Amino acid sequence: MEYIKSFFSYFFTSNPGTEFSYYIPVVVVAVALILGSILFSQYYKRKKKTDFAFKRLFKSLSSRMLLFGVLFLVLIAFRYENIPYFSMRVLLYLTALLFLYFVYRYIKVLAVKYPKEKENAQAKHHTVKKEENPYLPNKKKK
Repeated sequence: MEYIKSFFSYFFTSNPGTEFSYYIPVVVVAVALILGSILFSQYYKRKKKTDFAFKRLFKSLSSRMLLFGVLFLVLIAFRYENIPYFSMRVLLYLTALLFLYFVYRYIKVLAVKYPKEKENAQAKHHTVKKEENPYLPNKKKK
């Protein structure tokens, strides 16, 4: 019983203190996410003009990267300033778990859905072009 109590008190302590040995790695990850978001948004703007599947599947990736980067920075700032309830360990761990799910989902989309979607988009594009030719009007006779 004491073990369960100490386990929950570790995660749900409202004021865990400023001693946190992962400040630098979390800040580096957060800044990398923010910079990656900016770079990916530029790449997305160029790629969406030619690749319909990429446009559809990765529309929200840049904004989600920015969201997680800012969220990690805010949670680390709360922890550093030792603000009660906002600096709880459970918030940082839940955000990290949500981020790992986000990474897993986009890797799965990139590996599984994107090739299929790209192939379908190319097939639709080719069939539309083939069907356009028979419906063109005939040239006028002089």
